[in-house]
Amino acid sequence: MPPPGTLSDVTRSISLPLHAALELALGLALLAGPFALGVDPAGLVAAVTLGVVVVGLALAGPDSLPLSAHQAFDLAMVAALGGGGLGLAIVGDPAAGALLAVVGALELALLTLTRWRRV
Repeated sequence: MPPPGTLSDVTRSISLPLHAALELALGLALLAGPFALGVDPAGLVAAVTLGVVVVGLALAGPDSLPLSAHQAFDLAMVAALGGGGLGLAIVGDPAAGALLAVVGALELALLTLTRWRRV
C-alpha cells in the first residue's frame, strides 16, 4: 500500500510509449493552434518555439534520455508554458495565453499520470 498522499501505479496508468504519443499530439497542437486561433506575432513565435521543443522531446522517445531527465524537461515545459501563457495574456493576447496555459495543464496531467519506469 503506498503512503497516503502519493500516487500509486493504479492511478499512474500512462505507459512511456503512450506518454510519448500524447506529448507528440500536444506539441503538434502547439504548432497548429496559433494559426487556427489567429494569434498575434509574439504568441505565434512563443507557441511554435515551445511546440518544436515538445515535439522534439516526444520524438526522442522514452529510451533516449534517463527518465529523471525526461521528467525534469517535462516539468520545465510546464513552467515555460504556464509562464508564457500568463505573460501573453497580460500583454493582450488572451488566445495565445489560453493555448499555452491549456497545453501546460495537459502536460502537467500527462507528467503526473505517467508510470515512470521502463518495462
